[in-house]
Amino acid sequence: MNATIHEPMRINLLQNCINPGHFSALIPGFDSLDFRVNARPDCREFQIFEHIHQNGLHLEADILGALSSRFQAKGLIDGHDVRRWIRADPGKDVYVVNPWPQLSYANFNSNVRSEIVHGVPDFSSYCQRVLDTASIPLNYEAIGRQHNGNYGLCSYWFGSPRFWAKFVTELVTPVINLSRSELGSELHDFLYQPVRYYGQAAHRPGGLPFFLERATNLYIQSEFGSSAAFYPRTREEILACCVFPFERECVQMFGDDVDAWDAEGRYDAKAMAYFHDAARHSGHGWLAYMNRHPVSFDHGDPRPHLPWFRSEQLELLQTC
Repeated sequence: MNATIHEPMRINLLQNCINPGHFSALIPGFDSLDFRVNARPDCREFQIFEHIHQNGLHLEADILGALSSRFQAKGLIDGHDVRRWIRADPGKDVYVVNPWPQLSYANFNSNVRSEIVHGVPDFSSYCQRVLDTASIPLNYEAIGRQHNGNYGLCSYWFGSPRFWAKFVTELVTPVINLSRSELGSELHDFLYQPVRYYGQAAHRPGGLPFFLERATNLYIQSEFGSSAAFYPRTREEILACCVFPFERECVQMFGDDVDAWDAEGRYDAKAMAYFHDAARHSGHGWLAYMNRHPVSFDHGDPRPHLPWFRSEQLELLQTC
């Protein structure tokens, strides 16, 4: 990292502006990154990461992040929160924010959830085959436990020039530049044919961005494990991030058990039986709710307006 004790850390936080409306709705603490060209929407933010590296933007700061306009609505923090956190823990190569910390209380890792919400039973196997085809030495099928001390979702991270250079050249570019002939029809369809998506999106992508999101986490653990920081959350903050009532129930009822397992680093048969059931409960719950009540994070935090939470608020008002 370039910052010294004599120079303040240079932190550049960019919001990816894909359409004109994004420029007038910047997250506090972020500057705009004009990417209206959006040449490869199937790659989502990973085309932006490659653009940043190719144009040397990652060299203009000690820490740089380029995030979607949904960052604050999903994770309930803004750029000022991010800056305070990074400045309080300097010297890392990558800082990761998980907008869905509640998911770690239902899922042992991302594998089962990915298969359920994207409707691809062999999601993990496909991911490993893509890594092998790109000659990337990561073991997707042996992820292990992913918790809020080592896991992030949605590509919400902020990296040093060193991280950016390695990450783009060793993971992103080798994958997004794979040709149809290199992949074969089956893997190409997995990456580029639309998969089931639980939210709302102008362009419904294939498995590519979801695979790369999860591979990014593996890459960070493999290459930057001791130089990575993960945004801490209190129990109250985790509950506030919940999108559905069943998520809150899992955290409230089983959160102490999960925290104890993670603190000990041991997961016995009782723990694994819980994660087996809870992951399926949570994954199918997302589909059951989202397919009937689509949730959008494009215009701020939707949680207060969701019908299941609004009814709770009405009941609370009636009892006051």
